[in-house]
Amino acid sequence: MPMLEIHGLDVAYGESQVLWDVSLQVPDSGVVCLMGRNGVGKTTLLKSIMGLLPVRAGHITFDGADLGGLRPEERAARGIGYVPQGREIFPNLSVAENLRIGLLGRPRFAGNGRGAQGDYEEVFGLFPRLKQLLSRKGGVLSGGEQQQLAVARVLLARPKLLLMDEPTEGIQPNVILQIEDAIGRIKERGIAVLLVEQYLEFAWRLANSYAIMRKGAIVSSGLTADLRHDVVRQHLTV
Repeated sequence: MPMLEIHGLDVAYGESQVLWDVSLQVPDSGVVCLMGRNGVGKTTLLKSIMGLLPVRAGHITFDGADLGGLRPEERAARGIGYVPQGREIFPNLSVAENLRIGLLGRPRFAGNGRGAQGDYEEVFGLFPRLKQLLSRKGGVLSGGEQQQLAVARVLLARPKLLLMDEPTEGIQPNVILQIEDAIGRIKERGIAVLLVEQYLEFAWRLANSYAIMRKGAIVSSGLTADLRHDVVRQHLTV
């Protein structure tokens, strides 16, 4: 059974329809890369999965259960983590406070953080730099440090599925490699990943399968190893 299954999804902003009959699967422990030019609906699809946008038609099933009618916080509590484009960390809170908010996504969290030390050490193992920055405000971090913080915060909620929107955007090459290593290790932990990414080499190295969007619809999908260069040129090059 797929961890995430989307069938016949239509989504609109008011009267303007953005997604058209989108169907997609993310397998348990798999990484699927969602690709396409800017403005084709990739971010809209992630927001729809997270419950941030209403669905006009179709179904989203996560871990065997229909998500229809569930609010974003209820979806997070069921095990969906979302790292949006632009990171959306809290700039006036410290790194430690931002990370602590990640614990709130766990239904069993009682507010005192007890029992979470092992989880903290796990994310510090992925992103050692964060341990040195705990007292620093999120807003003064570099773009790469903010991206690491955004991913670490979501991981503290122990998601089963991680939605990531353009994780390499605006960050330096050495941090991209850290993000790539972290996603690989996340996959080894059994977490499924739906990744929106324009950096094709990054996507090819990480993803098991791909889906390409154009004008709000999936126009090509399959195994990443089988993705042909003529398909890339047709749908992804400007």
